[in-house]
Amino acid sequence: MMSVSSVRLVSQASFRQCLLTPSSPHLSSSRRWFKEVKERKVAVVTGASRGVGYATAKELCNQLSSGHIFCTTREATDHLDTIIKQEMGEKAPMVEFHHMEATDITSIMGLRNKIFNKHGQIDMLINNAGMYFPPCDDPTEHFCQVENTLQINYWGLKNVCSAFLPMLSNTARIVNMSSHLGHLSLIPDKDIRRELGDPQLTEQQLDSLVLQYKNHCTAFHDDFRAAGWPRCAYTVSKVAVNAYTRVLQGQLEKRGNEYEGVVVNSIHPGSHHSKISQDSPLTAAEAAKSVVSTALLAHPCEHPRGKFIWHDLKIVNWDKGTSFAVGIGMSA
Repeated sequence: MMSVSSVRLVSQASFRQCLLTPSSPHLSSSRRWFKEVKERKVAVVTGASRGVGYATAKELCNQLSSGHIFCTTREATDHLDTIIKQEMGEKAPMVEFHHMEATDITSIMGLRNKIFNKHGQIDMLINNAGMYFPPCDDPTEHFCQVENTLQINYWGLKNVCSAFLPMLSNTARIVNMSSHLGHLSLIPDKDIRRELGDPQLTEQQLDSLVLQYKNHCTAFHDDFRAAGWPRCAYTVSKVAVNAYTRVLQGQLEKRGNEYEGVVVNSIHPGSHHSKISQDSPLTAAEAAKSVVSTALLAHPCEHPRGKFIWHDLKIVNWDKGTSFAVGIGMSA
């Protein structure tokens, strides 16, 4: 079985070459290898009401000397606003919660237009909103899980990206939250793996594959296993997120000068999930440091672009080799 280290391509030292460096005129000393960013930044963090999303919003506040962080949640926002502002102290004006449903384009556009009217652009988009269900054997319940999981983890993430792409700054960073369960080897069928892992995969082809999985999971068909798909919809959604990350990076680069400075990556944050068993999970606060590090990649950034990043800031070949998730004792 392939080890974790053998599927990682780049060392932390190489990755950090693209991080903000002490020589930048907008930096001053701070904790870890991070530097406090002096330039005013505007960020959007989806699914920020708890866990790594909430911790990411706080870490952004810590790392930015000025700016505005828009946190989204499906829940009521007043109590969350009060709590995070109390915790951030003098930086409280930098952060605020807004209600937004990643599955509701009207809700997304409402927030998008509000931010556009106030700031004109965003510099960071962190797509954390998502859900996980332990796979169920009952065909009807399983199909409900598949529908709900794909709607928010894949289609919802794409909704948010599509809404905010036109107002990205020319050095914006998009960070898509993935998982240790997003490795291509967890898809049983080799032909499906080949299609999903194809570097030339188009967005339309990817959408079609996701829809194929959903169709095989209906209570009427219920033949996903024979078709070569896993029961776990979360795995399919996160493999799709990793594939979409690469597709989107390629699309932006083809647009030329307007978007050539925009960088898209996905990341496994490594934090504890109450429904997913994994060895040696990080706390949400620890995981948020790597998420924010990826969101603060310095410009220009030639690498990583369209990659899947582990929580230790090493890059993982999600589309090759044996599953590192299985290799280090992680399971769902």
